[in-house]
Amino acid sequence: NIWRDEMLDKIHEQLVSAILHDITCDRRGVSTHSAILRDVIHSFVEVQSHEEPQGSVIELYRELFEERLLANTREFYQREAQKLYENCTVSEYMNRVIERLDQEEDRLRKFIYHTSIAPCKKECVMKMIADYEHILLDEFKLMLRDDRIEDLSRLYILIRRLNQGCKRMADMFHEHIYEKGKGSIELMNSGCSPQEYVDSLLLVFTKFVTMVRENLSNDRTFADALDSSMTKIVNSTSDTKRYPRSSELLVRHADHILRKGAKYISLSEVEERLRKFIDLFKYVEDKDLFQKFYGKKLANRLIHNTSLSWDLEETAINGLKDRCGYEYTSPLQRMIIDMKLSDDLTKELDQYLKDNNSPLPVSFSVNILQSGAWPFAGGPTAPTEGGAAATPEFNIPSDLAICIDKFKEFYSLKHTGRRLKFVFPLSCGSVVINYTLRQYTVIMSVYQAVAFLPFQSAESLTKEELQKASGLEMGELEKCLSAFTESNLVVKEQGTPDSPVSYKLNTAYSNRKAKFKLQASVVKEANEKEVTTAYQSVDEDRRIYIQAVIVRSMKSRKQLKHNDLIQEVISMSKNRFAPSISMIKKCVEVLIEKQYIERLSSDKDTYQYLA
Repeated sequence: NIWRDEMLDKIHEQLVSAILHDITCDRRGVSTHSAILRDVIHSFVEVQSHEEPQGSVIELYRELFEERLLANTREFYQREAQKLYENCTVSEYMNRVIERLDQEEDRLRKFIYHTSIAPCKKECVMKMIADYEHILLDEFKLMLRDDRIEDLSRLYILIRRLNQGCKRMADMFHEHIYEKGKGSIELMNSGCSPQEYVDSLLLVFTKFVTMVRENLSNDRTFADALDSSMTKIVNSTSDTKRYPRSSELLVRHADHILRKGAKYISLSEVEERLRKFIDLFKYVEDKDLFQKFYGKKLANRLIHNTSLSWDLEETAINGLKDRCGYEYTSPLQRMIIDMKLSDDLTKELDQYLKDNNSPLPVSFSVNILQSGAWPFAGGPTAPTEGGAAATPEFNIPSDLAICIDKFKEFYSLKHTGRRLKFVFPLSCGSVVINYTLRQYTVIMSVYQAVAFLPFQSAESLTKEELQKASGLEMGELEKCLSAFTESNLVVKEQGTPDSPVSYKLNTAYSNRKAKFKLQASVVKEANEKEVTTAYQSVDEDRRIYIQAVIVRSMKSRKQLKHNDLIQEVISMSKNRFAPSISMIKKCVEVLIEKQYIERLSSDKDTYQYLA
């Protein structure tokens, strides 16, 4: 009571002025009586706590001291900010403001009652940061342009103190990343190689994901801005009527990584490239199109034994599964399982032949492919490694025929009720040639081998003689002969009026490799056709998928408003692709025609499921 009556009631104006003067001195670096200052400030609370132990103990404190403290703080830091801005660069200004804010927080905790700490800090932030926000954000553009990483970290420390400050800064961050990524879009549209395209994407992604992690405290606002801009970059296209080529280019890049012969130093480097590939896959919206391309490339690697390793294949598939779930990757995993089971089956075949003392005339192995899992296990229209080709009839060489019959005999004993269909366009064999100075082993497709074997009986043959001996269709035979002449294994001799064109073995043939693969002459054209077919088929696949989603939603909900149905389809499809509104509407009309759903007669904007 004495303290209140003699000091607070009579001279509180002078007392508060003296306190604020000492606080200002402390802010200017002049030493003060810290303990006395704290005790006097807290006495405003303690005296009321003694008088009214059950009531509010800070009313007097707020009335006599806090309001003037906030006004003093506001005025001091307004002058301080103006002085710093006039005498410092933006970089220096940010550094000094961070120091000032840290010092003020320590000061407040040392002197001031705890309820005033947050309001005082807010006054500091408003005068030193909010009032200069537009200047700081203008400088942010230059920081990004000039890679001023330390300044960027300081700016983030300041801006995050403002309400919605990070949101405004992140919007600018998003625009900058997209501008940097335009080079990747131009590369994609110019017909660059997959490696060039992916490297350009990684250059942008790696730089800014590191910036978010190390300089922006992995802030979710900036991480979302990075994701948004990368999604926009990856899914951009110059032709709005075509799908972005990013799915195709990313798959071809992965194929290059996982295929034998890739020029990487170590296994760890390959794994690192795969990890980055999965990071970019996250941003692909057309994941159904990606799956189509990836399945075909994976199948080719497995069938033709060009995969670097099954473990790496499974690592890549697990990465895709982490992003899209088990259902998305199950067809890919079934391919791997088929190949592993086929390896075991080949060992069992060898043991069966050994037990029955029935050796094969040539080395022979078979891959058993489930027709539903493989993109080309459908039979007659199965594509070759380069693309689609009808299966022509041909004269199966006697040694191969014996092997096929023996395998059928073995397989029928092991499994009943299964139908085997040999897909010869995907088959290959090794042919040893001895007509040169050096022996070579050439890996050929079955059709190439069938076209080449007649040269065992004659050094030179006409096209008609080769067709008769091989039984191949003329179109397929011409592809084989083109591959022979392009590789220089066979020389084409021009005919005369009296003799037709003939093909002769090149006895002077030489190659640095003792074992090599004979490439098909139409691989490039076939690959282009395969890509075109994939793009053409994806629309039909999407229509079927959307119709299934609509039926499933309507069956569970019974009735849905038009806009609610649209949103539900978009939500359920987003993990595979981004459906257009027009495509959804067309699918709705198709289902109405098929009498799966109908419009309510009382409300045309509502659909009802028909059982």
